[in-house]
Amino acid sequence: MDENQERQHQKKKIIIRIIGSILLALGVVCAIIGFADMAKSFQEERMPKIWLFFIGFPSIAIGGFMLIVSFQRSIQRYVKNESVPVFNEMGQQIAPGISSIANSVKTGIEETICAACGTPNDKDAQFCKSCGKALKVVCPDCGQANEADAKFCNKCGKTLNN
Repeated sequence: MDENQERQHQKKKIIIRIIGSILLALGVVCAIIGFADMAKSFQEERMPKIWLFFIGFPSIAIGGFMLIVSFQRSIQRYVKNESVPVFNEMGQQIAPGISSIANSVKTGIEETICAACGTPNDKDAQFCKSCGKALKVVCPDCGQANEADAKFCNKCGKTLNN
């Protein structure tokens, strides 16, 4: 937004704030007078001036909405300034957990889990260090190494003999 547009925007915000404040004040005054008149009308046994409520409540709503809209940037800036430190603190507190999860994933990539007993083995191991079962099965057609529990080769799709 250039300087001219920013000045026009600021002028509009000021006008909206003034009109909103006037409408809000008018609405509150009309509502108060309307409630007072209603209480007085019960004592005097006459009809209250209900039209004051028809002016007061919509004026309060419209004026309040205009004020909220005109202060939106300030409200959002306040919310941002309150939220960012909380998010930063949360990030510092969960960083060790995220690091632990990332290390576990990295370790899982570097290991081969035995399909028979679930023991982690080195990624290059041919047989399980716990139960001795084969960790990989070699495809008789293409020579591709596959996981021991695979039924089909992950390279050529042929049936594995395991």
